[in-house]
Amino acid sequence: GPHSFTGEDCAELHVHGGPAVVSGVLRDLGRLPGLRPAEPGEFTRRAFAHGKLDLTAAEGLRDLIGAETEAQRRQALRQMEGDLGQLYQRWSHTLTQALAHLEAYIDFSEDDNVEEEVLAQGEDLLSPCHVCPGMTSGCVPTVDVTVRALEQEIQGHLRDGRRGELLRGGVRAVIAGAPNVGKSSLLNLLCRRPAAIVSPTAGTTRDVLEVALDIGGYPLVLSDTAGLREATDPVEREGVTRARARLCQADLVLAVLDATLVSPTPVALGAALAALEPPPDTPCVLVLNKADLLGGHGGSPSATCAQGPPATLLSCGGSLSATCAQGPPATLLSCKTGEGLESLLELLAQQLAQLCGNPLLGSPSLTQSRHSRHLGVCAAALARFRDSRDSGDLAVAAEQLRVARRELGRITGHVGAEDVLDIIFRDFCVGK
Repeated sequence: GPHSFTGEDCAELHVHGGPAVVSGVLRDLGRLPGLRPAEPGEFTRRAFAHGKLDLTAAEGLRDLIGAETEAQRRQALRQMEGDLGQLYQRWSHTLTQALAHLEAYIDFSEDDNVEEEVLAQGEDLLSPCHVCPGMTSGCVPTVDVTVRALEQEIQGHLRDGRRGELLRGGVRAVIAGAPNVGKSSLLNLLCRRPAAIVSPTAGTTRDVLEVALDIGGYPLVLSDTAGLREATDPVEREGVTRARARLCQADLVLAVLDATLVSPTPVALGAALAALEPPPDTPCVLVLNKADLLGGHGGSPSATCAQGPPATLLSCGGSLSATCAQGPPATLLSCKTGEGLESLLELLAQQLAQLCGNPLLGSPSLTQSRHSRHLGVCAAALARFRDSRDSGDLAVAAEQLRVARRELGRITGHVGAEDVLDIIFRDFCVGK
């Protein structure tokens, strides 16, 4: 220590051999006095306690251990190396400085001439320093401007489309369509095994069948559902209800249509998609199955998209394809022969890349719902700070900054009051 993983003195044993050798070593180690097996996560917890990791880095390590796709590995590695924690620590430092300046004004403005310009609103990010005569102009950002800029940055961070959470947990895609259009066959084709029962009898699928896939390095949780129709059988009716419920939770919809029954025109495709009632603003991919039955006369979905999709199609899904500039992308497929599978996989990879983003580019993404929860409380406190400043209640305004700072500290695991005192005496030279 302190250069070990936990920051403590430690030793590692690299044991060669099979399970019996490992068991023998563990058995002999167990005879040593004071030695015991580590509790789950204990080494990581010790690393956190000794300041080697913050909570975001520990969560990144956990995600790295559980990563199943390349994109998940990259995101977890970036978080484990501290990118997300450093972002939150920078925000926390900004809040700490703003809080220190505000409290210094409240406590020492009359006795030590800490002037109101430190707090005043303005367009310039830096205001002249009226506190320490020996310090150069522009050394102290105004509290109002600092807090306003930080609030905007946090709000932008929260509006990331859940990219990090989707990448960490997998994009939930639902295969939806009428009975007997080939939904279960599509699931089997994508996972390359007979995961679902396929039958020519309509209404075979009753429950939701879920499979985890790796598509282009991105995680996809694919669900096969019952055919959407007005069912009379009570069991099938329950299956349709579950299919509708799963469809409402989808991040991506694979709308399977029978290519022999749907005309490849914008109006026909739009009407067929609208009949499935996908969630508004949820990305969709149109899969025109049974292309092997068209005999080469079915028309091209790409050419159809070029004509311009109708309003019904525009309202049923976001645009994520260069082929179909304003509506959901479409592709022909034959689940029987496999023809068109590569085109479908390419479309899915494009959709997933759009939903999850590149984990190595730009600011680190939110990966945990608890981060979103604490940041939401933080942003709300900063909004209340503005209200308190408008009303002139500086004590309440300072409390809102403390609340915001405490919420950021709960994300990283660092919450303390000494930092505020350090900045008060460092920046304002009070008490010399």
